[in-house]
Amino acid sequence: MSPELKAYLKKTDDLRAGRDPMTLMRGAPARLARAVKGLSGATLRRRPAPGKWCIQEILGHLVDTEVVYGYRYRMANMQPGSPIQGYDQEQWVREANYRGRKWSATKLLAQVADLRRATLYYLESMPRGSATKRYGMHTERGKETVRRIQELIAGHDINHLEQIKAIRKKFGR
Repeated sequence: MSPELKAYLKKTDDLRAGRDPMTLMRGAPARLARAVKGLSGATLRRRPAPGKWCIQEILGHLVDTEVVYGYRYRMANMQPGSPIQGYDQEQWVREANYRGRKWSATKLLAQVADLRRATLYYLESMPRGSATKRYGMHTERGKETVRRIQELIAGHDINHLEQIKAIRKKFGR
């Protein structure tokens, strides 16, 4: 595992600070909606710095993440020990062109919320104890239980929420 990846994982764990990941995951869509409320399309597409994602790209990335991680939960649960492929999130954001197209933040937020509801329903329907025992083998991070994946997503949500708030503050909105 690269030093950058180790630092990122520590950051997301620190952001989560031992809080229950499912509780955090349940509240994330509403917190995201509040964080972008009232922002113009121009502000949503404004980059905080060259090469950094704008809010619109962050929201698109969160949609992608829900799709990818929904699959990862299922692989770890239904085919324990199976490989879980990493993906190039930068390329996905670039190829989806979340910044260039006239994406609606409202629609992206609705997708995040809908996908998250489906993920939570799936996770909550798993047999008790499965989350700590079932796992996949991530190509970059190694063995990850369903529970660990939940922890990663909870911290990931907070990380991106903080990015959105920082961008909003930077542009005085």
